[in-house]
Amino acid sequence: MKLKPVLHQKHCLIALKQKNSLLEVLFWVLGLGALAFMEPAGEHLFSFCPFSWVWKNGCWGCGLGHGIAFLFRGEWRASWEAHPLALPAVLILLWRSVQLLLWPYHQPETKI
Repeated sequence: MKLKPVLHQKHCLIALKQKNSLLEVLFWVLGLGALAFMEPAGEHLFSFCPFSWVWKNGCWGCGLGHGIAFLFRGEWRASWEAHPLALPAVLILLWRSVQLLLWPYHQPETKI
């Protein structure tokens, strides 16, 4: 039995979205893992933030990586001092990852 072209396209789009979802989850988990293993108290050698290259104090997001690294070590006060939004950022990224992993199970089944 052949699928109708519209249904075939829909299945292809769903498969593509699932693949992209898994890549996004991998990206977030690897990023958080890299921050978890980072030494936050170490010397600041390099930054991907172009604002920190230009201005001494950097931008409003500077310190977020250090805050997340402190958070994974259980140093709540140091995390808050590095960046107050470290905990919400981790919670949002974990929520997004769980949401993407559970996405295929919440899709309505298509009838052929």
